[in-house]
Amino acid sequence: MSHNINFVLFTSCDIIFVMRYIAVLVISFGVSFYLAEVLSKVRWWKIHHSQIGLVLFFTGLSLYFFNPILATISVAVGLGLMMHHLMSEGFLLSDRIERSFLRRHEAKIERALEILPGALTWTALTTPIWLSFVFPLAVAYLILLADVYWLFTAVRISTQTFMGLKKMKQAEKVDWQKRLEEDFPDEWGRFYHLIVLPAYNESLEVLAPAFQAVANSKYPKNKIWLGVGFEERMQLKDPDKIARNIDYLNSFKDKVGGVLASIHPVNLPGEVPGPGTNRNWMIKNAVKVFREKGILPDDVLVTTLDADFVIHPQFLAGALHKYLSTPENVRDKRSFTGTFLYNNNYWSAPTPMRVIASGTAFWQLSEMVGSDKYINFSSLSMNLKSLLDIGGWIPDKVNDDSGFFWKAYYHFKGDYKVIPHYLPITADTVLDVTTWKTIQNQYLQLKRWAYGAEHVPFIILQYFKNRDMKFWDRTDKVTFIMWAYFKWGTLALFITFGGLIIPLINPAYTQSVVYYNLSVTSSWILTLAFIGLFTTVFVNEQVAPPRPKNWPFIIWAWSYIQWFLVPIVLITITSIPAIDAQTSLMIGRYIEFRTTVKARLKA
Repeated sequence: MSHNINFVLFTSCDIIFVMRYIAVLVISFGVSFYLAEVLSKVRWWKIHHSQIGLVLFFTGLSLYFFNPILATISVAVGLGLMMHHLMSEGFLLSDRIERSFLRRHEAKIERALEILPGALTWTALTTPIWLSFVFPLAVAYLILLADVYWLFTAVRISTQTFMGLKKMKQAEKVDWQKRLEEDFPDEWGRFYHLIVLPAYNESLEVLAPAFQAVANSKYPKNKIWLGVGFEERMQLKDPDKIARNIDYLNSFKDKVGGVLASIHPVNLPGEVPGPGTNRNWMIKNAVKVFREKGILPDDVLVTTLDADFVIHPQFLAGALHKYLSTPENVRDKRSFTGTFLYNNNYWSAPTPMRVIASGTAFWQLSEMVGSDKYINFSSLSMNLKSLLDIGGWIPDKVNDDSGFFWKAYYHFKGDYKVIPHYLPITADTVLDVTTWKTIQNQYLQLKRWAYGAEHVPFIILQYFKNRDMKFWDRTDKVTFIMWAYFKWGTLALFITFGGLIIPLINPAYTQSVVYYNLSVTSSWILTLAFIGLFTTVFVNEQVAPPRPKNWPFIIWAWSYIQWFLVPIVLITITSIPAIDAQTSLMIGRYIEFRTTVKARLKA
């Protein structure tokens, strides 16, 4: 027993010692990194500070046996200077030599960057195992920091979701067509709307409401063009189904200004099948038609929709008003988006899928309200000329939405943002013909979303290539997206199981005060975070469709109790697909785009 106690006391002293040095390292690194950026703006400062950093780094290493604190500061300052020079200038010591090296090994570097997200995730997930052998208290403190971050995030999302709800309700009350006529009497009339809607195997039961919603828009019908792109690979499988869908689409010719039906060819070189490449094909065909009719790309606002998206009647007018309200010198460098709600079949879907659908909607809404780093998701509205200048969607990647954001961001040298107008789009909650198939579809959809990490090589390589962009802005954006991918598959699992693993690896840890305090403190923090869930419940009751009147009491009551499943859903259905996606990318098991099955069943 005494041996174990001594081990714990040794570990406590040791961890305090180590954490002191870590604190010195982090602070020194941060200060030197920031000062390097300040000095780089001074005209007379012509020295490559990476050279100074290299000298300080090796000087610090040589001082460790004489003055560990001074040595740590020297090493940290050296690293900070070198890291800033690498990130801001794109090289460490020789621009020419290092660029030549990168060109010769570009494929290997891209492969290493594909491995990076998964490597970071698995390092974090295994930290409670390997670090508990030596520094169990370090793991405990990391868990406590994660708990605090979780609480902060829960409060932020709850607050911003409530603010977003108010903005959405206000937007729905406005007659945006009337506002267009009042605020922009000389401008709005020249604009056409082009709807770009890729379809694969969706039935008319899914497509019809989307088409009808466009036709019902409160905007002059002769100014609306409805474009739907079908896939040749589906036409080869079921030609009758595609023919029926095209016939139904053509029935809208008298309800809108024009209908554009296209068939996206299979196996085009350099393409990964998916909605992004389909959109590119639709845009290519639409431009030809508009050219014949004398419609200029500058006068077209393109709105992309998924096959199940049903837009609000004021959506098109509201999007155009937001576009025209944006300063003229930047509005063509912006895309615009509405609020996403998954209400089309909400009460027909199993409980876990409803929880995920609501969580996705509210997380998106909170990001629209509180972040200048909101990334395109599923739908956007943008000037056609801008789309053509950007070059459309990345053709050889699975995730077209996030990829488009980064392509546009670097194309406009950082001067690109997504601006919300808050008018709602209602979509399908994941639902298939059986509960098991529904769970499979939900898992694969989340895995596809998390596979957005495939863009990390492009994001990081473009970061270093675009040295003329604002340093802090691009650094902030890249840090934000890397953190987002990292926490997606790790945070919930780390908080839930990290504290349970420590005593299994290092039983002596159970005799420390930290062992007791961690469990008590974590419980209180996570309980406070869970209270924030009530805001989510309130917002959901405001936006969800009415519950079916024929429901028995037990199902009606369960529709409220469902929210207690949130922790389980976060740990399982949400976290595991992200780990799976990043692991697949890490080991080179690339995935293809898979269309989520859309079914409409009675609740």
